[in-house]
Amino acid sequence: MTIKDKVLSDLNEIGSPKLLYQILEFIRLLKKNYQPKVGNAKLVLASAGKLEDEEAEQIRDNIQDEFNKIEGDW
Repeated sequence: MTIKDKVLSDLNEIGSPKLLYQILEFIRLLKKNYQPKVGNAKLVLASAGKLEDEEAEQIRDNIQDEFNKIEGDW
């Protein structure tokens, strides 16, 4: 039995219209505030091909140079 099936089963056992209305309002509130995770793949792919290979290599090299340095005492 899925969680949805369990919820529906419990709801079917509730006879009070007042309680069912409160549950409905709670569900509506949850749905209103629910923000599904949406990836940024479309946004990233929209930038595909905008850099020349040389520019991309230069950016990669700069990142490698800056983030592969160890500063201070280890």
